[in-house]
Amino acid sequence: MDDKTMRMNYYDTMMRARKGYSRVMEPICSQWDLTRNELDVLVFLYNNPEFNRAADVASRRGMAKSHVSLSVNSLEAKGLLRRSEDPRDKRTVRLELTGEAEYIARQGREAQKAFFTRIYAGVTGEELAAWAAASEKISRNINELD
Repeated sequence: MDDKTMRMNYYDTMMRARKGYSRVMEPICSQWDLTRNELDVLVFLYNNPEFNRAADVASRRGMAKSHVSLSVNSLEAKGLLRRSEDPRDKRTVRLELTGEAEYIARQGREAQKAFFTRIYAGVTGEELAAWAAASEKISRNINELD
């Protein structure tokens, strides 16, 4: 496979994966009248309770800070998110899911699990390990570009 074909396959695959993931999450967004970004914030916080600042969501989820800010404001207005001052650092604001938000986020997490189970079907543990190792190297190379 030549370089151009490899790049095209990668981009095409990533685009289709993103669209497929969106299709899986859309029913939850519709049911709860949420944007995809709002659902992404809820699910991220549910899956990663130790990363509970808006900056964490933006950097680790790869979302624009402005989108995270809008989503956090909207989720707070809907009663799905609470902000609290960090007692050790008054400049830091922590985000906390409400009970209803945890229920919604669990639905999102189950949809995520079903999506990844589907896309990894037929892939062996050895293949996943090789892919993970290659992805880690690529990720380091990308980080060095910054």
